[in-house]
Amino acid sequence: MSDAAIDKQDKPSEGDRHASARDKRFLITLAGPLLGTLWAANLAPDHPISAVLGALIIFALAAFLVKNVPPLGPSWSVRAEFVRGFRWLGLGPVRIRDRQVAVRTQLVWIVLIPTVLAFLDYHYLSVLISESFPVVDPAELAAQETRLANVKALGLYGALAASFLGASLFEEVVFRSLPLIVHRWRPHATILIAITAAASTALFALAHSDFGTGNVVSAFIGGVVYVALALYTRSLWPSIMAHGIYDAIIMVSWVV
Repeated sequence: MSDAAIDKQDKPSEGDRHASARDKRFLITLAGPLLGTLWAANLAPDHPISAVLGALIIFALAAFLVKNVPPLGPSWSVRAEFVRGFRWLGLGPVRIRDRQVAVRTQLVWIVLIPTVLAFLDYHYLSVLISESFPVVDPAELAAQETRLANVKALGLYGALAASFLGASLFEEVVFRSLPLIVHRWRPHATILIAITAAASTALFALAHSDFGTGNVVSAFIGGVVYVALALYTRSLWPSIMAHGIYDAIIMVSWVV
């Protein structure tokens, strides 16, 4: 189903009852994919079976709730609600200038460009930042040693899962989905979108403060790149891949 067909169902209907039903369905179908995705991403590195089962339970619960909210039109369906919910979060295909692009272009934005950005960030920017902001604080050194030990305990496959699920998917949904939701909700509110993007990027950087100033600076620069990718492509997948590949390069180097 196309975005136009799905979003057409979001147009306000006459009467308070229809408006209330539309708002309830929106909250449920946005919360279902959000909570299910965060649950799976958080548990996947250590408890993959629990992650999958938990996500399915959350999706099923959201579908049950949505099914019991009065539909607004003949084309309404649970599937359409979930498609809308995931797309509002940014877990949809790449769209350039609000148009879905061809498969080849999707691959360029989801695979090629994130890979190039991740390697450039790791080989040039991260080295410069590490040299400029060496970690000397005992608490920060201890936090880095603890993280290193935890990653080594996961092994190679666990490190990859932690990179793409525990770190990348989880953090991108938490910190980058809000700017995308605001952009979809108010596409012409440039100042509001910019404020939301800046605030989420600052929070993303501060979340890395336990590992030293260099980590905060690196996270902030990375956050700017990730939110720019997300807003330009209307999708989280390019930023998820760029973030995941960058983290995978680091974590795998700790393991092997």
